[in-house]
Amino acid sequence: MFKKLLVIVITISISPVMLFANWVHQSFEFEGHNREYRIYTPPDYSPAKSYSLVIGIHGLWGSMYDFPNAVSDFQKIADTANIILVYPQGLDNPAPLGTGWNSSAGMLGLYPSENINDVGFINALTDSIQANYPIVKEQTYLFGFSNGGFMVQKIACEANNRYAAIASIAGTIGNKIKDCNPERKVPIIHFHGTADINVHYYNPPMGKSVSSLMRLWSENYNCSGREITTLNNIMSDGYTVERYLYKDCDERLELFRINNAAHILLNKAQNDISYPEEMWRFFTYKKDTAITVNIHTQQESKINIYPNPTMDIIKIELKYIEKHHQLNLGIFDYSGKEVQSIKQNESGIYQFDCTQLPNGIYLIIAQYDQTYLSTHFIVAR
Repeated sequence: MFKKLLVIVITISISPVMLFANWVHQSFEFEGHNREYRIYTPPDYSPAKSYSLVIGIHGLWGSMYDFPNAVSDFQKIADTANIILVYPQGLDNPAPLGTGWNSSAGMLGLYPSENINDVGFINALTDSIQANYPIVKEQTYLFGFSNGGFMVQKIACEANNRYAAIASIAGTIGNKIKDCNPERKVPIIHFHGTADINVHYYNPPMGKSVSSLMRLWSENYNCSGREITTLNNIMSDGYTVERYLYKDCDERLELFRINNAAHILLNKAQNDISYPEEMWRFFTYKKDTAITVNIHTQQESKINIYPNPTMDIIKIELKYIEKHHQLNLGIFDYSGKEVQSIKQNESGIYQFDCTQLPNGIYLIIAQYDQTYLSTHFIVAR
């Protein structure tokens, strides 16, 4: 298939220590309150290894027990991608508010945990986990849903220096936040359903609309515009998904608009996208993902793949290759055997079903003109 022979040498180190995956309930005192959280370590956890840290913030009336179940795809990713997951618990509020966070979002004079320093608590929790577990600090990420989405956006505005990237779901910037222009620019991705009646897509009373949220960040990040892609509509869930990729920004910025979706979390089993998978793709994206083997052109191109590791589907993005270039795209195992060749299409987005592949490491090679690009992914179940 390709004009050149690529010789690839890899060394794989497999730890012989296998432990059981573990959920632990912990707490500490913070500003006069007992603050609780749950922490998940993957099955092969070892203090001798290094881990990413992902912290998830539940919504109003939620808990550190039900939220991990609602985003259970993240636990599957954590089991193969060296992630420690942490889910803190919001404090109780009088009815009708229930458990929640001081996100500066509210209505009718009702603001959850209005006098609680939740920004300080979440940052103190981050510091504690980083100090007591083998965390790579530069791989610390934060996400939240609904009231938790408002909470992580507040942290993005006020105290984002601990986080490599932030994701909000169905929660924008609260109406008590009058100024959001942080000195540090952190990658941000947002997910929102257009039929959300809890936090309206177009005009929520407790905070900014989605368009106002994205305009604020795109102006703050000096973006030049945006590129809209409609994802393949495969699952019969009644939704279509549009991905807005903001261009030429000082920092990465994305929006997933879920047409007809309510105040829900999308997952792999039922929907075209999994929020945890898309968040992990965004969190771990690196500009140098592609390895250029032989370049005789100045055009910048890259391979973006997600989720990685995968259990079934791998998605490949090569949207920057001009249509007039003839693209050869193949997937190889590490013995050099080609397991699949993929035909070029106009969208530059490709999907490969890995369900028949055994666990292991696989190589993607793209070739056009005299340019070769490669990257690898892992199948792990």
